[in-house]
Amino acid sequence: MDICLSNIPAITFGLIVMDWMGIRRYDWFGRDGTTSITQWKIWTCHKRLGAVFYQQFLLLIHFLTGFFLINALFIPPKHFFPVARLLLWFGFGGIAHREAYLDIETWNTPLRKE
Repeated sequence: MDICLSNIPAITFGLIVMDWMGIRRYDWFGRDGTTSITQWKIWTCHKRLGAVFYQQFLLLIHFLTGFFLINALFIPPKHFFPVARLLLWFGFGGIAHREAYLDIETWNTPLRKE
């Protein structure tokens, strides 16, 4: 129920808004211009594969620390601290996410050597 009634419509709406606003979509797996899963760039570039795993690991740690921090310190969910923490992480995370993607896209290219 959660996936069908909440996640899929929210993701679809988010993609429509991104297209409407002209926001660039990041292709972390390198699927552009390929016809099968075996041609994705993630299977041929060790840096891209490592970056995807590292990103997922950091997101997992972020969610776990947020959950355990609130429970260990007995912070109520409506307190300002969890909201401020998420806004801070969102701001820094957006910048880091773009920088990591540009690092992966320009890896071992003439643009990178300049």
